[in-house]
Amino acid sequence: MSSKNKAPSTPEARAEKLANKQMLRKVFTGTFLKAFAVCLAILLVCSIVYIAFINPNQIEFQAADTTNAASGAVVPNNGGTSTDPGAGDGAAEALPTVTELTASSSQAEILSYFNDAINKVKTGNCTVTLTKEINSQAGSMSGNLPSSLTGLADSLIEANMGEKDVSATAPASTEADKNAIFPVENESWSSKLTASDISNAAVTDNGDTYTITIEVLEDAPSADTAHNVGHMGKAFSVVTPDTITANAGGAAGVISNVQTGHSSGRITVTVDKATGNVLSANYYFVWTLSLTALSLVDVSIPFGLEKEFSIAWN
Repeated sequence: MSSKNKAPSTPEARAEKLANKQMLRKVFTGTFLKAFAVCLAILLVCSIVYIAFINPNQIEFQAADTTNAASGAVVPNNGGTSTDPGAGDGAAEALPTVTELTASSSQAEILSYFNDAINKVKTGNCTVTLTKEINSQAGSMSGNLPSSLTGLADSLIEANMGEKDVSATAPASTEADKNAIFPVENESWSSKLTASDISNAAVTDNGDTYTITIEVLEDAPSADTAHNVGHMGKAFSVVTPDTITANAGGAAGVISNVQTGHSSGRITVTVDKATGNVLSANYYFVWTLSLTALSLVDVSIPFGLEKEFSIAWN
């Protein structure tokens, strides 16, 4: 139709046209932003997984929050699970002095012996070698992701899981190197656990050695996760929200409500009875990452991390 024959524009036609444009803009904006946020959340989590698990040297764990001080016999559970970050501070708790363990040793005695033995690793004349590291997805991604994308995200993340090649990780013999590699990483100590921080303790007398297993109470997801905070932070190299934000790079400006939580903490050590020296140590925990992308998409996903160390004494 030529411009001469074009129908004249009326106020009603212009109003209808404007309303249609606004509706399309609203639909497009809402759909696009939601889809973009979903993609960003998935990519961000996958990027964090890659950095945290494939390139751990890029992570700089945060310094401790020093405001919080602190034969087949199995000691019963002392009260289940707590998620109170302040619980188990234990500054006033005094563990007994223990030089040997027996089938009648109390939970407090086992923990005291464990603390003394594990804290000697960083200061003692020994070499620590990382012998195993296994990363796993400890559950499905949750939040308000569309169900069609949740499966895709799980698949992408699962592809980055598995046992890592640790052969390139150099053994640590100096105190500084041991502080960097052995839990709690970048700290001069390995355990500040108190009786209020653990749910169970077990000791097995193997003749020349003890096998000690300590199970630590969980900490709910929090923005304040740090070393020496809560329960898990007193013995594990917990993943802090600041670490996640730092790893996010340019995406840090579009994520919020970053929280990390830790659960299922288990430490198993073999100790030489004659010297009280730890010969091997296995650490396992589940850490949960929660965040919001573009104020639209909430994502939460649990990861499992296991590390095993051998300790050779000179």
